[in-house]
Amino acid sequence: MCAEAEDVLVNSGLNVETVYPINMEISHCTGCGSCKNGNGCIIEDDMNRIYALFQNADIVIFCTPIHFSGPSSVIKSVIDRFQTLWYCSTPGPKYMAAMMCGGDDEPDFRGSMHVFKALAATARSKWIGELKISGTDHKQPADIKKDCKEFVISLIITVNENSESK
Repeated sequence: MCAEAEDVLVNSGLNVETVYPINMEISHCTGCGSCKNGNGCIIEDDMNRIYALFQNADIVIFCTPIHFSGPSSVIKSVIDRFQTLWYCSTPGPKYMAAMMCGGDDEPDFRGSMHVFKALAATARSKWIGELKISGTDHKQPADIKKDCKEFVISLIITVNENSESK
């Protein structure tokens, strides 16, 4: 999903930075409350790179498999580290969206949707959509790529329409 989204965005002439938290050193939020001083998180790890990209992005698209009706633990750890958003005045990206997949024919996407939309609201970002792909255990990769491509194109159209109406 990430690679297909990146291809569509790059081929549309957009500047894209794809981040794979699974390959990064990101600690869990400890709930220490140090971010309450408005200076951000005191944990020094790769999340600092994500914070910088997040603040400067026009759009962030989260991609995750569904695990027990929620986002992957890796994505959830990243989202939990955005606890700093409660205490800073810097807004997040203009737009957020999500692409989710589940191997089952009827995965429950609701838990992930609550998490993603709560982050978007906290970051003061406009939620512009979600792609929910079920049955990936038996779908052909070409079909999944097609769904991803169509979804990302619809996001580009939405962002362009919002930009033109201002």
